Amino acid sequence: MPGRSPATRRYCRRNFLCLSSAAVLAGCTGMAPQSETYARLSRLDPDPLAAWRLPAFTDAATWANHLPAATLTAGPRILALSGGGEDGAFGAGLLNGWTAAGTRPGFDIVTGVSIGALIAPFAFLGQAYDPTLRDIFLTHDSDDMMRLRRLSFAYSDALYDTAPLARLIEDYTPPSLIRAIAARHRAGARLLVVTTSLETTEAMIWNMGAIAEAGAYGLFRAILRASSAIPGLFPPVKIEFEAGGATRRETHVDGGVIMQFLALPAAAFDPNWPKSNGGRLYIVVNNTLDPVPQTASATALGLSQQAVSAMIRASAGTGVTVARQTADRNGISTSVASVAPEIGATWDASDRFDAKYMRRVYQHGYESALTGDCWA
Repeated sequence: MPGRSPATRRYCRRNFLCLSSAAVLAGCTGMAPQSETYARLSRLDPDPLAAWRLPAFTDAATWANHLPAATLTAGPRILALSGGGEDGAFGAGLLNGWTAAGTRPGFDIVTGVSIGALIAPFAFLGQAYDPTLRDIFLTHDSDDMMRLRRLSFAYSDALYDTAPLARLIEDYTPPSLIRAIAARHRAGARLLVVTTSLETTEAMIWNMGAIAEAGAYGLFRAILRASSAIPGLFPPVKIEFEAGGATRRETHVDGGVIMQFLALPAAAFDPNWPKSNGGRLYIVVNNTLDPVPQTASATALGLSQQAVSAMIRASAGTGVTVARQTADRNGISTSVASVAPEIGATWDASDRFDAKYMRRVYQHGYESALTGDCWA
């Protein structure tokens, strides 16, 4: 905000959040589908975007249209990147530190949810894009991603306007990058991003390489933005397309509403799922799985934040357990990295994407990957 210091902006955000967060949380719990008619029809009609996406909880035959059996059976190296907001700096630092250690492999399959979806394209393209990831997390802060709506939030679909984030995504995903993703897709590698459809309340898995190959640049960027659209805080993303002579509209938000990360799908338990000859699954949890104990808050806002954080961590922890079991069943080893309980910085929910905090989290990820201590 022109004329105001960073400290003043933080003070204003904190005071406004204290007044508005309860209303936002209440709005999230009461959120209804945008179109009941569409919700009823979408489960009956063949999906016109089936070449580019699939429901997360579908069968092995449907997955076979998106994951080549040859990729799965050849001992794939899979990278799953979780949500975590500003803690995504951990994943960016980890990838850079991993490269510096000289032990980072190339990945055959990369998946991303929420902030992990924004990291995923660069991880998918390899070490040459490490400087880009570093730039994203170390040279930008909240002012480059979102604007507080203040007095209009009660009548709009989100507390923040993410038009700045949309511009940032466009800047960092030029046609040359999307064409490079298409080339890797043609070679058999897969980049998958998760969103949540509000109409069907399903997690949707988007085959980003197929979208890139089709030259659908606008949709590619919209999916990245949708996957990180935290309901109530960030506006949902509207996706429009023509099907059956009519315009179809869908509303998508953060994939983290359904899952914290995508490793191997439930369909991997299907006897028809191609079994791997070795391979390794790397899960990067941009969160702390084992936090230090803390005193319960005395305020409604604080209690809500603590409860939501506990819920997200529990979901991620359960996801890790299931992912290990699924990978083991398919002959794939698993390594998991997450933010340490104490890193010398404290997250402040009222000061999202604080540059100083992200630098510390990035450095933690970098150092832990450089030494190899991050993996369990």
